Amino acid sequence: MAENRWFPLDDDEPDEVQAAFIDALRERAASWSLTPDDAEVLLPDYVAYGYRPQLGETSFGKLLVYADLPTPGLHLSLMTVGAYLDGSKIRGDQLHNQLLTFPAEPTPLAFTGSGSPAELAASTADWFETIWRRPVVRYNWLQFRQVYAHRFLFADTGQGLIESRVRTAALGTPDRIVHVRGESGLSEGE
Repeated sequence: MAENRWFPLDDDEPDEVQAAFIDALRERAASWSLTPDDAEVLLPDYVAYGYRPQLGETSFGKLLVYADLPTPGLHLSLMTVGAYLDGSKIRGDQLHNQLLTFPAEPTPLAFTGSGSPAELAASTADWFETIWRRPVVRYNWLQFRQVYAHRFLFADTGQGLIESRVRTAALGTPDRIVHVRGESGLSEGE
């Protein structure tokens, strides 16, 4: 068995619920087309990863699984998504790529669930898979036959992901649309 495992744990010891969730999620992840390097797990610590403790709540208790949506061959992360497990409940959404915090308002990617660790792992795996299958395109604007500016977005909704340092909003129609990842809705030559 390869040493690279999905959602690796260093020397941390998960509790029984967390261990069952991680094991079930790893089992599903074994069939994913991404590499294990794209996903991480963080056990609760003295730091409240990604959320502000509510009144009377400590940072202990919420496990985080998260992954970057990579661009094959480009070494870019288009977004970070993750889910927090809190006992029998889970909440997932887009995360800040460094602070691992949820946005102030849930995005269209958000999901919640409740159930057993195996049920929560299945719904979390389904959620990750749905995001990874979504078609991503790159809009290119050219100048002197070179890419001057680019913008990555979900092709199915037009939700922007990342763009070059040049603001693309005022550039008009892109010169080229390139399928980057996910299930393509583009026909050849688009």
